[in-house]
Amino acid sequence: MKGQLRIMDQDAGDLKVIWDSDKQEEVDAAKEQFERLIKKGYIAYRVGDKGKPSTQVKKFDPDLEKIIMSPKVVGG
Repeated sequence: MKGQLRIMDQDAGDLKVIWDSDKQEEVDAAKEQFERLIKKGYIAYRVGDKGKPSTQVKKFDPDLEKIIMSPKVVGG
């Protein structure tokens, strides 16, 4: 199964990290990126299936098809 981590970044735009769950080095790279961004304060969301709502993800799951990460929104 293929998965996708989409990173919304103010400087670089929309970045993608793609992994195949059968390839451990790809899974490890995606997990490392996920954990690095969580530490920076990003929020991760699992994209809902067939119209279901998205839910927040706190732990990397290589079996998810799509995860979107965005920085926290700061209001003022």
